[in-house]
Amino acid sequence: MDITSLFEGKAKQLFWQAIDSAHVDSSRPQNEIEPGQAYFSLRLCEMYLATVRKLWRQMYPIVHCYVSNGGAETHTLASPAQFLQLGDANLDRIANLNIQLNGPTPYNGEAVTLMAGLYSIPGHDAAKALIEVVGALASYAPGAVGQAVSLSKLVKTGVESILGLDQATLHLGIRDGFAPGSHPLRSGYFAGIGAAESAVEPAQLWVVHGRLMQGKTAATAVAYAAHDYMLIAIDRIDAREDWAQLKELQDARAKLSNIVDDLQFSVTEKRSRLAALWPVFIQVLGDSPHLTVPDRERIAGLISAELLKKLKLQQEGNPFLKAA
Repeated sequence: MDITSLFEGKAKQLFWQAIDSAHVDSSRPQNEIEPGQAYFSLRLCEMYLATVRKLWRQMYPIVHCYVSNGGAETHTLASPAQFLQLGDANLDRIANLNIQLNGPTPYNGEAVTLMAGLYSIPGHDAAKALIEVVGALASYAPGAVGQAVSLSKLVKTGVESILGLDQATLHLGIRDGFAPGSHPLRSGYFAGIGAAESAVEPAQLWVVHGRLMQGKTAATAVAYAAHDYMLIAIDRIDAREDWAQLKELQDARAKLSNIVDDLQFSVTEKRSRLAALWPVFIQVLGDSPHLTVPDRERIAGLISAELLKKLKLQQEGNPFLKAA
């Protein structure tokens, strides 16, 4: 399947632009993401259709996002249809906020390509196809897409079955690439609006509490409702908080913990065994493709401090057996 063809259909120049950092009420600094120093993550903050009914058909938005970086590919489908277990009525009334599109992914300076399409789908026509794809993806861990050929084919086929429907209408399609140099990868908010560039005034666009607003000032701005739009954020992440869930670290970390928890060894023997196994763990940590160099050093420090703390407690003995 030609992924690019799913985003074709609009010939006029539509609006796609970064929101001025001065117009964003966010505590996160908006900086360039340096290769090898941090992770990047993409979020779909909002998706919105200005028209949700065509004749007797109720329409709802769906965003298909495709992110490629260093040979890895991630597909994401975001839609109110994921709430079908609650019923398929009034799907247009569901707020779709902060949906993870990829990451956190170590940024190594390789080109990052983002393709995203905002579509409208009739509720009853596409519900079955969409829920099957979402259900299939839900059974796999995040990040598996692009790593397994069979899963990648499943996703692409599912996307094609949904967006290839006659009733699916592309309202806005964007394709943007980021690389060091003329267009570096930066954290911040990007607005894609289904209107000609001349019809949108960037100076009146604001992001307040993660929502796209329009007005002369942030205090007087109201929710943007003039055209279809999607608001996408690129986040810079310095440290992964979910590092303990990385599969490649779990086995090596468990071996270290088993040594400390083994009651048949003395603390001295445990220190000797840990010293012999530590270089192996450092090698596993260094080989992980999901971590940056600074984060590997941070994680090594956290684990060593944790092990040393346990050894110290064991060496001090049981405090309840000591005389007052």
